[in-house]
Amino acid sequence: MRKARCILLVIAILTSCNCFASGFTDDDTLLKKSPGKYLIFPFFLKSPETNWGFGAASAYFFKPEKKEPDIRTSDVNLIALYTMRSQLVIVLGSTVFFSKEKTILRFEGSYSYYPDKCWGLGNSTLPEDAENYTIRQTYFNPQLLRKFFRHWYAGFTYEIQHIGSFIYQANGVFDQQSIIGRYGGNTSGVGLLLTWDTRNNAYSPSKGFFFEMSSKFFDRDIGSDFNFSKLALDFRNFVLLPGKQVLAMQLVINENSGSIPIRHLGMIGGSEIMRGYYRGRFMDKDMIAMQAEYRQHVYWRLGFTCFGGLGEVAPHTSDFRWNAVRYAYGAGVRLMVSESEKLNLRVDFGHGENSNGLYVILKEAF
Repeated sequence: MRKARCILLVIAILTSCNCFASGFTDDDTLLKKSPGKYLIFPFFLKSPETNWGFGAASAYFFKPEKKEPDIRTSDVNLIALYTMRSQLVIVLGSTVFFSKEKTILRFEGSYSYYPDKCWGLGNSTLPEDAENYTIRQTYFNPQLLRKFFRHWYAGFTYEIQHIGSFIYQANGVFDQQSIIGRYGGNTSGVGLLLTWDTRNNAYSPSKGFFFEMSSKFFDRDIGSDFNFSKLALDFRNFVLLPGKQVLAMQLVINENSGSIPIRHLGMIGGSEIMRGYYRGRFMDKDMIAMQAEYRQHVYWRLGFTCFGGLGEVAPHTSDFRWNAVRYAYGAGVRLMVSESEKLNLRVDFGHGENSNGLYVILKEAF
């Protein structure tokens, strides 16, 4: 109960902070009368999960309703990436804002061949527990949202994932802990979405609030090899301060139940939250993490940021303990590769407990 009160307090703080940004006007990425814009460019990245990676990205920014220039910019983007760890990732994504932003269509589809690492389940696994494994994965997730009050949206989502091959070390951590999903298989689930979104930009928000609750159910009757449910809460707040300074905050809660396959577990680490840890360094059914980031424009297209986060995983939310919370912190620089779209190349160095990571990636962490 004490932990629940603390979580509610953090949510209240994030919500109340939004009032400081309410006096500013929107500044969307695409010029009001622009017919559309293409971006095609090569890029590179680095993270603990991938080592160095190289690829190409293309994006088309547009407004479906030419007579309504005030709606936010829609986009379709395609990214292909190959890394020095022989990982191949291809992702197609899109967000489309229709007339008066009453309807939003979001889509993500991907294919990946991905050598990865696993330390087993739990919040206290040891560095020497790491084992290598490889998966081949196809993923498909369309979402349709409809506005029902001001910036509030409700909608439906369908998610399907196919793991065609799952290669791991026999009699290792996967077999010892009987980790679900180690033989591959399909997950297929439907769910409901509730969203509140007042952000002024999708790539690099400087003001506004974002909240999303996602509840999904995976069942054999709809093609899933596993029966489980997922509840995800995502709170973000962006406060614009004088001198082109931005304070960004995020709270993420994942609560899962049933037979959860490994790729759907709550995970700490990665390029987006708890930077400084390998993604999946700690994983279990449930996860809670929060982070704050200070962003400052310095000169021309250059910026600076510093960040910090706290997170924990556990088999049940009732098992979360303050003395088991993991921490991460770090700093980074920003180079705006597209001024009109406010698309940043970020270079972050994150540090955790006996762990660190260098990230060179397009787009902000959140």
